[in-house]
Amino acid sequence: MAINSKINNTGSFLPRILFQLWEERRSGKLLINPGSDQKIFCLVKGEVTAVKTYFPEKDFLEWLIEIRKVEPPLRLNRQLLGSDRISSTMAILIEHGFLTVAEAFELINNFLTSRLIDYFPLPEITTEFEEENFKEEDILLKGVFTPAVILEGIRKITRVDDFNRFLPKEKNLILRQTPSYASKINLRPAEIYLWNLLQTPKTFGQLLAESWLGPTETRKTILALSCLQLIDFTTDGLELENNGQINSADLEKSLAAFNEKCAFIYKYIAKQLGPVAFNLIEKCYRETQEYLDPIFLNLEIKPDGRFEPRAMLRFSLNELSLKERKALLRGFDEILMAELFLVKKNLGNQQEEILVKSLKKIGEPL
Repeated sequence: MAINSKINNTGSFLPRILFQLWEERRSGKLLINPGSDQKIFCLVKGEVTAVKTYFPEKDFLEWLIEIRKVEPPLRLNRQLLGSDRISSTMAILIEHGFLTVAEAFELINNFLTSRLIDYFPLPEITTEFEEENFKEEDILLKGVFTPAVILEGIRKITRVDDFNRFLPKEKNLILRQTPSYASKINLRPAEIYLWNLLQTPKTFGQLLAESWLGPTETRKTILALSCLQLIDFTTDGLELENNGQINSADLEKSLAAFNEKCAFIYKYIAKQLGPVAFNLIEKCYRETQEYLDPIFLNLEIKPDGRFEPRAMLRFSLNELSLKERKALLRGFDEILMAELFLVKKNLGNQQEEILVKSLKKIGEPL
């Protein structure tokens, strides 16, 4: 069943689009280069999935020949093979022994992954996403773990210079992140090495100087880790002090920007839903705090939606440890993301998108 919701992206980086759709657990059709030559990839809860209605059987057969799983010339003449009652190419391949069942299903996922990765070397691409709920009987097999597709695709990029605008500047601070899904991502030793180097925040320039991977591989790995949100460098204003600590003046700016955004979100919800907005914000925070650092426990929410960081204010920002300062920055992002999800859940995707655009004008971008 189709849903009347579209997301258009022009000049975007495909891995980031895929990660966003996976993170938001979107289901529907991802159209690459919409138009007469468009390619369609289906997602179920953000995972690349083979759906019978949209599966390109002709392309699949050509790909099988290309990788030499079946030998040309192969003409799937149904009458010649005695398969005139078999409706799909895959069924004929299985029925006549070209592929085993297990092999066929594995190859379907490999085919979809391979065709999607073909677009990764393009630094800019036009996509359109149309939400759609697929019937269970139309789904061929469980979807592919999207972060694994993203990681595999970025590993194959050769012209890293084409993606400089998606990389941090040399003075930008890089913060390592440890999301709940991190353990499911099969990082290679070199990627783990670089990720471990960031247990202490470093500027991109410092990382390039220290890394034993060399500048090109370091930059490619940072591109992959950032697309998977295993690192963050969105807080451009943050700098390191001489002792390697995060500058406390920048933390105060981040705290002020965080509260300004929280107040704006509350005002936006209250305008749409009335007095119930405060209860929704409070419930959202209570459900989120169990995932946050203890420094975020039992914060008071002011009537305008701002947070009174009583636990934080027992210490000066100058006295916070490096670990606590990193937790502070991550916590700001977690609470804001939870509140945005609250908007999407109660007001819909379109209202969430409008709100995100407005928030980008406040303080640091999300």
